[in-house]
Amino acid sequence: MKTVFSSYEAILLFKPNYSPEQLYLLAFYYAKRLKSFGANNIIIRYRGKRRLTYPIHDNTIGDYVQLRFSIIPKNLNPYLELIKLDEKLLRSFLLRVDTSTKL
Repeated sequence: MKTVFSSYEAILLFKPNYSPEQLYLLAFYYAKRLKSFGANNIIIRYRGKRRLTYPIHDNTIGDYVQLRFSIIPKNLNPYLELIKLDEKLLRSFLLRVDTSTKL
């Protein structure tokens, strides 16, 4: 049986009280955890500090980090539980990326 990997893009919105170096360490932590769940082709991008449209937990600014990776869909649940429990995150967004279309 062939193992089918799906590509995903996760946007993590962190509280604004972390330096860029700390954010990279947090992003590498998530990448390492994704790797332990069987993900590959992990790409991390720091998207910067941005003003939020509306306050989230009394924060009007947040730091965005983008993670792109491929993983077997059934292995995604532990990652979702991990980000759900993290108090450093204001919000997270996960999108399945269609790899057949080229930009």
